Amino acid sequence: MTFLKTRYTLQKDLAPHDLHGLTGLATVYGIRGLWFEGHDLIVEYDASRMNEAEVLAQVRASGVPVEPLEPIPPGSLDYAGEFRDFAWPTEGLSPANQKAK
Repeated sequence: MTFLKTRYTLQKDLAPHDLHGLTGLATVYGIRGLWFEGHDLIVEYDASRMNEAEVLAQVRASGVPVEPLEPIPPGSLDYAGEFRDFAWPTEGLSPANQKAK
């Protein structure tokens, strides 16, 4: 197991219903803990179970508006060093990326 922490900036002050949404993250397999520092949300997670992009998706799904300190580029390494594989390339000359004519 590899435990990592990632930091997200809160986009607004949290209301009680936002905090209630965060309680659901305690049941997500791979997320170990949450805490706040100023206007930042810090999430500790098991990098052998999930990567930073998946953690961000889970936090956003809870209804809490957050942004990573730096954007996670699609189809490449996230800041935890985990490779995120996609079924289709998200940029380049792949037919999936060509605009319809």
